[in-house]
Amino acid sequence: MKIKLTFLLLVLPLFVFGQNQAKDEDQIKAVVLKTFSAMKAVDSVALKSCFTSTALLQISQMRPEGASVRDLPVSKFVQSVLSRKPGEMDERVLSWGPILIDHEIATAWVPYEFYLNGKFSHKGVDVFLLVKTGNEFKIQTLLYNMQK
Repeated sequence: MKIKLTFLLLVLPLFVFGQNQAKDEDQIKAVVLKTFSAMKAVDSVALKSCFTSTALLQISQMRPEGASVRDLPVSKFVQSVLSRKPGEMDERVLSWGPILIDHEIATAWVPYEFYLNGKFSHKGVDVFLLVKTGNEFKIQTLLYNMQK
């Protein structure tokens, strides 16, 4: 009886942790998909709600002298999206890479393809750094690259 109780006390926290981990992963995937959906729908309210108030986008580009990273404030990104018509921009998840979570912080590696006006434009990887604010994860930093 003691062995069963000890086993239960050791295993139960792992089970609960696994459930929380899966719930957090689902929330992270949902905010990524919401971001892409808001871009496609040109929905500034939904798009802004995916990011923290201090969020930053960063674009990595390969140059002859090496990688260059350009910062883009989220406000400029939202303005750029608003300059489009609904349906023009279509970013698609190719697969879900690793999602790593430690309490209130997380990363998600998301290979993507981007279509503009229904035609393939480029592909790359989005690297999301997320922070849990209240009960939901929001994007703090989105670093991405682009290849043809």
